[in-house]
Amino acid sequence: MDNSIEYHLYREALDNERSAWGRRTAIKRLCDCRTEESLYYLNEIVVDRYCLVPDWLKRIAREYYVSLCLEFL
Repeated sequence: MDNSIEYHLYREALDNERSAWGRRTAIKRLCDCRTEESLYYLNEIVVDRYCLVPDWLKRIAREYYVSLCLEFL
């Protein structure tokens, strides 16, 4: 699980050394994976790490997360 593309994108999304655009792109690519694992990591970003990420990331991740949840229903 730690070697997966989803995990790699998750780490990129939380990396403060990356540019805002790079982190946003990582979130977008994580959403585009459309797997259960990517849904898990989006949930981690939005829910479990809610206080650790900037507002712009919470907003973007929440939009993609809601979109994925609706698609899985």
